[in-house]
Amino acid sequence: MSTQIALVALLTFVIHLIASLSLGVRIVGLRTLRWAVSFALFNVMVLVSRLANTLQAPLLAKTVETNIRAGRFDEIADFRWIIGFATLATLVAGVFFPSFQRLMTRAVDSYYHHRSIGKLIVRSVSPRVMHSIPMYLKWPDQANWQTVSKNRNVPFSIFVLNVLANAIITISVLATLYAGYLNPSLRSTAASMSGLINGIATLMLVLFIDPTIALLADEVGAGRYSEGYFRRYIILILFARVLGTILAQFLLAPFAYLIIWVAENLYG
Repeated sequence: MSTQIALVALLTFVIHLIASLSLGVRIVGLRTLRWAVSFALFNVMVLVSRLANTLQAPLLAKTVETNIRAGRFDEIADFRWIIGFATLATLVAGVFFPSFQRLMTRAVDSYYHHRSIGKLIVRSVSPRVMHSIPMYLKWPDQANWQTVSKNRNVPFSIFVLNVLANAIITISVLATLYAGYLNPSLRSTAASMSGLINGIATLMLVLFIDPTIALLADEVGAGRYSEGYFRRYIILILFARVLGTILAQFLLAPFAYLIIWVAENLYG
């Protein structure tokens, strides 16, 4: 793995870690009843994810250009490494999910005291706070996983849509760039199609998945379901994300060839 690919893999790890942890913000909102502040603080992390996303595509595109000039036209192993880091990030998010909820709850409470993002960040990196972080670390409760395996809280259709949407999002940029490897003459057209592919997956999330999670969160707030039920629901959604990144390994090459076919037949 080259230095550039390692950097892209690291950026991919950050992007998928933050995206997976975002599921925990709704639980923090339920616990603290401070939804707006919970999402406002999480948006600071989202800025880091967006910066990583902005750097990821140009770095990978540069690698593709360099390899094509060197006469290497089938470097699929590099892309598989990157997708592998996406899977690893999602698994790490699952392990640190309870810890993230605790730390995020603490951050929301602290913000009400400091009333400034800048002060909160400065205090968060102080030696005193850094030494107290181990107090908030918690391993996932095995009982939750056992309950999830016995009770299917998520409808099968929603689970499958989550898997497909996350698989497509994972390879949206990668498949278009890999298509540029396979057919260098169409790499500009192929690269421009990443937004379309990403948009289809985003539509699936926005129309069918996010509203379901939001509705369930409201019902938990109204007392119709318990927080434990909602937590198990989120765990299954997180598991669907893991399966989605694994499925992405199998969809990478077919999607790349599909992109080439569309690019060749675009406008007749």
